[in-house]
This record gives sequence, C-alpha cells and structure tokens, in this order.
Amino acid sequence: MDMLQQSRDTADGAPRSSAAISVALVYDSGPAVNRWVAGLVAELRRSGKSLAGLIQEDVPQPGRTRCDMVVHELATGRSISISEDLGAGATSCRLSTPRLLEAAQLVEAQLADAEIVFLNKFGKAEAEGGGLRDLIAHCIESGKSLVIGVPGSNIEAWTDFCGEYFRTVAATPEPHQDAIAALAALLGQRKFGTEHLHVI
Repeated sequence: MDMLQQSRDTADGAPRSSAAISVALVYDSGPAVNRWVAGLVAELRRSGKSLAGLIQEDVPQPGRTRCDMVVHELATGRSISISEDLGAGATSCRLSTPRLLEAAQLVEAQLADAEIVFLNKFGKAEAEGGGLRDLIAHCIESGKSLVIGVPGSNIEAWTDFCGEYFRTVAATPEPHQDAIAALAALLGQRKFGTEHLHVI
C-alpha cells in the first residue's frame, strides 16, 4: 500500500494537517510549463517564501537529437542529471530511475524547512506507478503547498492518483506576469477552496 492510499484510508477519521494549497500546472508544451515554474519561483522568492523541490531543465547535447534532462533542487541548488547516457548519436532519451529517486531523497531532506514544494512533473514513470509518487504523497500528508507539472496526456492517471487534492491551472504558452503574481499570492496563503483555479 502506497503512502497516498494510507492517507486516503485515514482521511475520513482525521482532518488534513493543514489547508495547504496544491496546484497542478496542466500543459502540452514543456517550455510553457517551465516558464510558469520559473516565474512562480522568482515571485515566491521575492516574497520571502522558503522553497524546496525539483525544477527541470532540458540541456542540449552536441551530436544528439534529444536533450539531457537535469533537475535542480531549489533549497540546496544541487543539480542531478536524470537521463541515462545512451551514447553518441542517440535519438531518444530514457529516464534514470535511480537518479530520479536520488533527487527525490534530496527533496525529502529539505521538506521540514520548506513552505512550498515544486516537483517537475507527473510523467510516464508516475503514471505507471513509480517515479515521484511517494514524494507527492508525503508532501500532501505533511501539509506542504505543492506545485507540480502534469502533461495533458497524463491527466487521467493524475486524477486517479491524487487529483482530488489539487487545483488545476492551464499552463498557457506565454503566462502574463499578473497571472504569475496572482497564483504566487494564492500559494502564499494557507486556506483554499475546493474549486479549480482559472488564472487568466
């Protein structure tokens, strides 16, 4: 039984530890969600919020058609490549599960001091039952505000997993600064309604 299922089993008998805000940025374009995340991180840091978690950067590699996936941990500044090295001339990329779990452990170590946690995405690994699922559940259980990217193709798996705990925002290709500031302000609050967010 995973951590989220355990939390669901006890949810009827006890309130959640806080009224934290959790937001799923639903996207079709990786660069678009990256712009939203970068804007939110900058705005929240300006307001003095304590952040932890993983943001992803796709780093071009000479002689290869696919980028190297690198995650940066927000609290420590540490960077970890989560791609397997498929060698020169590789035309595809493959997630390194051990490196992703190493990154997850790094975030776990920072949770106690964080107000808001970012996770790069609910991707194929999470949709299939692995990846960052336990870390997502731990964030929910610990009452942290959480922001995560969710590809549109994984929205059904995401909703089945823990969509009930999250509010959705469509990550438009070019987010307006007003929308970023409004969402950052909401993330800085402790109480939040049950409806979906519509940020324009």
